[in-house]
Amino acid sequence: MLKKYILLLRKYPLLTAAIAIVYAMVCLKTFKDTNNFQAFILRTLLCGTMAFFLYQISGDKTLISSYESSWYVIKAAIGYWIFALLLGVLSLTISQDKPMWDNIPLQSLLMFLFFMSVGLFEERTFRAIINDAIIYRFREKKYVFVLSAVCSSLIFGIVHIIGAQLDTVYAWIQAIAKIISAGITGLSLLILYWKTRNIWACGVVHGVYDFLLSLSFCVYVSDIRDINYVLSEENALPIIISYVIAIVIGLLLFWFIWRKIGKKIDFESIRSNW
Repeated sequence: MLKKYILLLRKYPLLTAAIAIVYAMVCLKTFKDTNNFQAFILRTLLCGTMAFFLYQISGDKTLISSYESSWYVIKAAIGYWIFALLLGVLSLTISQDKPMWDNIPLQSLLMFLFFMSVGLFEERTFRAIINDAIIYRFREKKYVFVLSAVCSSLIFGIVHIIGAQLDTVYAWIQAIAKIISAGITGLSLLILYWKTRNIWACGVVHGVYDFLLSLSFCVYVSDIRDINYVLSEENALPIIISYVIAIVIGLLLFWFIWRKIGKKIDFESIRSNW
C-alpha cells in the first residue's frame, strides 16, 4: 500500500502538491501548541514532512542545491532584511506598554529558532513544492513560469489570512492588502529560487525577515500565536497603512531583484533541465 501511495505521488505532482498543502494546513489548525516553543517544534516537524513531499516531486535535486549559491541569495535579498529591521525597531517602540520578558536573550533565541522553522517550512511548501509541481506538470507550456508565479504567490498570500473574520469592508481591505504584500515578497523569493534552486537559502532569508519584523516578541511578553493580520475596525487604519507601505517597498525590492536577477534567468534551461 505504501509503495502504491509513493508511486501515485511521483506520477501526479499537482496532486502531491495539493496533498502537501492540505496536510500542512490541517496540522497547523488541528494541533494546538500552547507556547512559542511548541509552535517551533510543530513547524520543524512539518519541515521534514514537506521535504518528503518535495522529494516525491523533484527527487533530491532541490534538496541538495545549496553548495555555492547561499551567499548569492542572501546578498540579493539584503534589502528585505533592512526593511524588516526598520519595521521591527518601530514595533519595539509601539510595544513599550507591555511587560518585558525575564530572560530576553533566551526568548530571542527561541523566537529566532521559531521564525527559522517558519521560513524553511513555508519556502518548501509554498515555493518549492508548488513551483516544482507546476513545472513538472506543464514543462512544455510557455506560460509555465507565469502560472507558477501566480499560483505560488497567491496561495502564499491567502494562507496568511485563513481564519480571519472578514465581516467588514475594513477587514476585506486588510486581507487583500496582506495577500498582495505577502505575494510580492513571495514572488521575489521565487525569482531567487528559479535562479539558484537553493530552497535552503530562501528559507533562511524568509526566516530572518520574519524574525526582524517581530523583534517586539523577543523583548515584550507576547504569544506568537496571537499574530492577527486582520484587526477590528477601530484598529484597522494603522495596519492598512503598514500594508500599503509594505506593498510599495516590496514592489521596489521586487523590481530590483527582477532587473538584476530575473531578466538574466535562462528559463529555457530551467524548462528542460529542472
